[in-house]
Amino acid sequence: MSKPTPSTEPESVREKVRAGYGKIAQKGNSRRKSGACCCGSSAPEAEKLAQHIGYSADELAALPEGTNMGLSCGNPNALAALQLGEAVLDLGAGAGFDIFIAGRKVGATGRAIGVDMTTEMLAKARKNIAIYRKRTGLDNVEFRLGEIEHLPLADASVDAVISNCVINLSPDKPQVWREIARVLKPGGRVAVSDLALLKPLPPKLREMVEALVGCIAGAVLIQDTEKMAKAAGLVDLVLTPKPDYVNAMTEWNDPLYRKIIKHLPSGAKPSDYITSLEVKAHNPSNGPTSDGGTLCTPAVMELIAIGAGIAANCEPCFKYHYGQARKLGVSAEDMKQAVELAQTVKQAPARAVLELAQRFLHGDFSPTDESKCCPGTPKVKKTGNCCG
Repeated sequence: MSKPTPSTEPESVREKVRAGYGKIAQKGNSRRKSGACCCGSSAPEAEKLAQHIGYSADELAALPEGTNMGLSCGNPNALAALQLGEAVLDLGAGAGFDIFIAGRKVGATGRAIGVDMTTEMLAKARKNIAIYRKRTGLDNVEFRLGEIEHLPLADASVDAVISNCVINLSPDKPQVWREIARVLKPGGRVAVSDLALLKPLPPKLREMVEALVGCIAGAVLIQDTEKMAKAAGLVDLVLTPKPDYVNAMTEWNDPLYRKIIKHLPSGAKPSDYITSLEVKAHNPSNGPTSDGGTLCTPAVMELIAIGAGIAANCEPCFKYHYGQARKLGVSAEDMKQAVELAQTVKQAPARAVLELAQRFLHGDFSPTDESKCCPGTPKVKKTGNCCG
């Protein structure tokens, strides 16, 4: 494998992003003409962009001045469906645009935490906390300095993670998704708006510093985002392309998108390559709860029972608990691991049941609804429960 060039080394990428966003924080967003902004509008006003991607006029009017810098490509707050009392984390919070909106949604008993690696953005966000407190009467937001690859939060500490056009900027996206999974509580959810690729960008376009700071050079294919989220352990993934954003930026003659067009093949347009992407997912719920609860959820208990059925050489047990696990949404991969563990633990595995298990896991056939565990015992006849 060839060594990365200096322009693609992780720290080099971070420094370019940090420098670019530091300038944005200092210059503000009043009809920017440089084009050096992440996914935002330079010609159209920031409020016009925000309304186009789904923020309400009331939400925007309530924000502290200068918070909306036109850096969004979606509305993760709407995706997250935040509830009173929840703790929410925003990756790459910038000047606090999404956090100040989220704080109102989670209320006095909730917490809204923004993380950003750019000191200028962090200073801007923290300065606006006093205005937010005065307007809302809430003291529930905070901003922390940190990289999204190494979040300054404890394990299983938030109910929701949101992010708005930021993950593309990371030089280590798999690590970002692992960190998301780490800080989410069991059953917690992800709501991300970002840019993704429909097909690879031309090489010259990927090398543009403006495109990097604009979330485009660092964008990855939609299927790669899905793979990274799944590899981190997240489940229930829903990825929804939103082409209207890129089309609007092109129609508005945004300076960054004008530069992009110059680097595309003749006749091609940005939306042939780039799309805004909504990503929703959950952390698995079969883990310890924040209040010290147990790992032994119904799904985990069924996995244990699958292993026990194999260890006991009980074909009806395996069939019954396999069916119950399927109804609870247990993945084939988790059931495969339960079978493999049972085989390891059992010193003299019963080949017939193991072969049966493998056939089920490979989808050769499924138990019928009438499958019962150890039928014939009095308890099964009455309730359908397992093993009397």
